[in-house]
Amino acid sequence: MSADTEIVRARLRSLLPTVDMETATQRSITQRLEEELGVPLSAHKPLIKEEIDIFLTQQPATEDAAEEEAAAEPAAKRMRGGDGAAAPAPGALPAALAGSFAVALSARRFASVRQLGTRWMVDVREFYQQGDSLQPSRQGLALQEGSWRALEGHMGPLSQAFEQQDTSFFVDLGGSKRASVSAYKGRYSVDLREYYEKDGDMLPGKKGVALSGDEWDQLCAAAGQLTQQLVAASRGAGSGGGGSAAPAGGARTAGAAAAAGAGAGPVGSGAADSGAAAGTAGVLPLELSSSRRADISHFKGQTFVGIREYYEKDGQQLPGKKGISLSPDQFALLRQHAGELDAALRGRNTTFELQLSNKRKATINSFKGRFMVDLREYYEKDGRLMPGQKGISLPEEQWARLVGGLPTLAAALAAP
Repeated sequence: MSADTEIVRARLRSLLPTVDMETATQRSITQRLEEELGVPLSAHKPLIKEEIDIFLTQQPATEDAAEEEAAAEPAAKRMRGGDGAAAPAPGALPAALAGSFAVALSARRFASVRQLGTRWMVDVREFYQQGDSLQPSRQGLALQEGSWRALEGHMGPLSQAFEQQDTSFFVDLGGSKRASVSAYKGRYSVDLREYYEKDGDMLPGKKGVALSGDEWDQLCAAAGQLTQQLVAASRGAGSGGGGSAAPAGGARTAGAAAAAGAGAGPVGSGAADSGAAAGTAGVLPLELSSSRRADISHFKGQTFVGIREYYEKDGQQLPGKKGISLSPDQFALLRQHAGELDAALRGRNTTFELQLSNKRKATINSFKGRFMVDLREYYEKDGRLMPGQKGISLPEEQWARLVGGLPTLAAALAAP
């Protein structure tokens, strides 16, 4: 007799919060689960491993746990670092951020504008004490301009979801990154994290940082300054001046109002909404993922909107075969009917078709349970139109970013 997969999953999810993950192993957890269910679970090893991995990635890092333990220690002891060094003063900038524009979110968390490789980014990161200085840890996330603008544009809805403790809410930031509301031991946070794909699902990875309400307040209030410095640095005019004085309290309300005024639209609970990329307005190429983008292209004197997948060669991003170039008329039809396509996508309506030309369509398809918007050129065979190789399928989060960038692409297409 074997246990049903969903029964195993449900029981395991209720069991994991009660397990000491410092000493437990997958084997010991499996044995305990077998005892409770009364059946062998060897056939469910992949499922058990996956659920344990997901559970672990959703927990705060060890440094967070150390901070919780420190809260119970005498005040005199808390005033010193783990190695006896004096703890940093709130708002003091780490030496590692010297020369960068930065704001303190808390005593050990900072948001800075930094150059990583050849790109300027907003880096939200936790630091740890080493001797007399603070050093950057792996707990953090660096956001390119498009991703940062998407976050800034949706600070209002994110703040509202945080206040409502809505853990189903998320914003797609592109490049497999998301901002969401998470909870651990009754404490809610705004989680900035990189995700990975497995069996058609997007799962949270280890790269990221969970911000408390106060830290999110500070980031919201400093968003305008960070954007200004990011744009200036990207255009070669960064001030380079470090700024440690984060704005005072009330930032969540002020930041939310500013973000809402910037035209941020709501984002679907648990699914990408058509407004999810409004923060990318004005930025081309429009990043749909780490390897996909939409941009204006020219060929033989004609202008197109290219939606294409890229690959890296010798340090350069080159266009691949997977993609499609839309004429202005085809793009106009796509933009005009984007709302209908979006509704069909969310309704899982695979019978929906939008005719872009005689042999081009926008449809809804699915693969391994994942639904996508498919933009494709067809060919005729035996009196029927068959899907060809020229085209691209966009998962929900990529489609959401394309929809959010349609006005920017339209403006660029119409420019002389």
